[in-house]
Amino acid sequence: MTIDVAEQRLQIARRSDLSGSERRALLTDSIDAWLRQLFAEATADSDPEQYCLVAVGGYGRRELSLGSDIDVLMLHDPRASDVEQVCSAIWYPIWDSRLALDHSVRSVAQARTLAREDYKVVLGLLDARPISGNSALAEDLRAGVLGDWRAGATDRLGELHATVTERR
Repeated sequence: MTIDVAEQRLQIARRSDLSGSERRALLTDSIDAWLRQLFAEATADSDPEQYCLVAVGGYGRRELSLGSDIDVLMLHDPRASDVEQVCSAIWYPIWDSRLALDHSVRSVAQARTLAREDYKVVLGLLDARPISGNSALAEDLRAGVLGDWRAGATDRLGELHATVTERR
């Protein structure tokens, strides 16, 4: 049975007995369950161990609100041959639901390279949370990004401070 994520979100929104943090948790749980279902369907004819769907940013922190984007990263083994097919089977239902999707598709090495070049990517990945698939891919990425961040902290902290000051 397909999850009706739009209906679930409306039911959660209408509940007056929830605190903000409880509502965010239920919204996140609802999206997680839906994406797990989409992932299972998308990888039914593939090797799901070659993929990990990862929540990043606010979604990774479990801070979804009704207006939040779904920020996800599809990590894949570089040897996976059906990446486009698997990702399309997940992205299209999200787009069809009219939920905002911010997504990327990368191998662990590609994601680490991008994170070394763009501190905003690092900040999003620090909150990475595996949703479905091979969680070892997400753990490899998270450990690598944290190691890279620590190794380059002397250089990167100045850039981060300047950006925070500018935003303020």
